[in-house]
Amino acid sequence: MSGVLRWAKILSGCSFLLLLIAVMSASNALDDAEPYLDPEQFNVASVEAGAGSPVELSNDRYYLALRVAEGGEDVPVELRLTDPEGNDCPWEEPGALSIDRQVSPDSPVYRTVRVFLPEVSGTYTLHNDAGDGSVWIVDDYAAQSEMLGSPSVLLMMFGCCFGIPFGVVALVLAIVGWSRPKGDKVEVSAQVRIMTTEEVFEQHNGGAPAGGGVPGPWKDPETSTAAEEVVEEEPGPQSWENWDNG
Repeated sequence: MSGVLRWAKILSGCSFLLLLIAVMSASNALDDAEPYLDPEQFNVASVEAGAGSPVELSNDRYYLALRVAEGGEDVPVELRLTDPEGNDCPWEEPGALSIDRQVSPDSPVYRTVRVFLPEVSGTYTLHNDAGDGSVWIVDDYAAQSEMLGSPSVLLMMFGCCFGIPFGVVALVLAIVGWSRPKGDKVEVSAQVRIMTTEEVFEQHNGGAPAGGGVPGPWKDPETSTAAEEVVEEEPGPQSWENWDNG
């Protein structure tokens, strides 16, 4: 098995275990997170229709204003947040992450209608100008911090955040491993014998050499030794007496 498929199996196993942990801890996590998801239990202020209430806001937090959404009807906004001087505070439209909240199947659905980011910490006033229904303002940063203090919530988030990416990577590796061609085939040819000098001569001259075999490239040791031993003796120098005597 190739290394790619081996890693695909390892990551898929890790993904399965992490998602299993997330599923097993989901029930306890939802029970622990329920108080912080319910605006009626966790809020900075709750204001009835036609009333106003002071709220303490900090400039390093962001606050969500929520109303009850009944069915698919649009939820009226009709609220204001004023500073100590009575000026309306700026607000933002809720983003894509500001989804509806429902703690349980039989509980009401809460919808975010405004997002406030105070520029200065202090006491503000929340006005509910609607003719019906309450409005809640929630410190979402504080709610998330409280939820993350629960071990069950941490396990569920850890399993989902790592289990899903591991599964995607394992799937990609598996596709790459299955689509990769098998290892290149290695062709092994029969060993070719090296031709001798005589065989090369015969091949190029169409037959055996006339004088028998072709002499090898090395000298015959016996012939070489005999040639070295046969050395002519040269006459040595004559003495001066023979020279004088003629």
